[in-house]
Amino acid sequence: MLGQAVSARAIEPQDILAPIVGPVVILPHVSLSESYDDNVFLLSDEQGKIDDLVTTLSPGIGLQFGENILDSNFIGLDYTMGQQWYAENNELNTDNHALTFGINYLKEGKFTFTGGDIIRLDNTLLKGRERTFFTDLTKGSPESRSILIERKSFNDRYRFEYTISPKTSVYAATSYNASDYSEEPHYYYQDVFGTRIPYSLFDVANWNNTVGYGWQAFAKIKLYGSFFYGITMIETNLERMGERPDSNFFGGHISAVGVFSEKLKGQVQLGYQSRQFDRLSNGYGGGSHGLPIFEAELDYDYTQKGTVSLIYQHGGTVSIHSPDSAVTRDLMTILVNQKIGTTGKLNATLGATYELDTYETRDAREYQYLRMNAGVSYSFNQWLSSSLRYDFQMFDSNKGNIDYNVNRVMLGLSVGY
Repeated sequence: MLGQAVSARAIEPQDILAPIVGPVVILPHVSLSESYDDNVFLLSDEQGKIDDLVTTLSPGIGLQFGENILDSNFIGLDYTMGQQWYAENNELNTDNHALTFGINYLKEGKFTFTGGDIIRLDNTLLKGRERTFFTDLTKGSPESRSILIERKSFNDRYRFEYTISPKTSVYAATSYNASDYSEEPHYYYQDVFGTRIPYSLFDVANWNNTVGYGWQAFAKIKLYGSFFYGITMIETNLERMGERPDSNFFGGHISAVGVFSEKLKGQVQLGYQSRQFDRLSNGYGGGSHGLPIFEAELDYDYTQKGTVSLIYQHGGTVSIHSPDSAVTRDLMTILVNQKIGTTGKLNATLGATYELDTYETRDAREYQYLRMNAGVSYSFNQWLSSSLRYDFQMFDSNKGNIDYNVNRVMLGLSVGY
């Protein structure tokens, strides 16, 4: 038709990797990695490590609703599947699934509502404290090396804060986390007669509810006083393991949240927690345990291109293999993030995590974890990046021959916004 211009627009990456359908942004993504693992069965040095090459493919898709509308509020949903193939030890091949949900709603001057859920379905080897009696079989036997255990995990957190005045507010928060293992033997214990006795881990679920009051004590720092009450629920996966008691926990804490200096921001929390175990007809439970609790999450910008993040937690919980006794847990994580160059495309990270679990039992059991990693990543653009990473993991216990360490080198490529 005369006078009408016909134009053709080239296909842009966002047309494929971030298409918009009505108010929803669709975000497909995929990552591929190749790693060398020097201890795929998590064996001790005495048992002899077995190494392998592992290929991991993780496709997924995300949906985001409400970007830059409704006061910049959003709802997000993402599903990711991870498929792992081992070059030589095919019995370890597995697939894992993760579903995440997030919501943020801010009504300026009135209230904020935030929350998220993570649901995972994994089929992997038992690790760390899960392996309490795992290596009590004949050293290196297949039964003690290659049992993949299915487990579901849930982690849900929601918080509603209502503004009373420019300096005061009240809030309510709820959180739920649970580990649900398959109803089958998870490991075996071999007695003096050579009989294999099946054992299983327990399912543990924690539901915690908190209410609090906030006061804007300083221009950039807000203080909170809070009280919480929760329950820990236990389920048995093997009838021969018997029942274990549920427990109630409660307490309070005060916290400071905000910008503490030009370079330091985060939150610090201090309080006390008590736990009371139910008493069952079989005699289990009935005890109590109390301890101070402390939590700090801080970010320090040591330069315009570098940040140090620190997380420290001291608190109480119960274990998945002996949930009728309390556990004191200390967890500390340090992460250094450094941008390299002037383009912002090259980034280096260095991290370490240390965890100490002290059991309130007669044998004074202690488990220690150390995880260290270093890596570099390069972003070719907003939707394509590559990474090279080294990881070291160590688990140490003062009871049983379950200690191990792992070295891993991984090269990865990611596509997606």
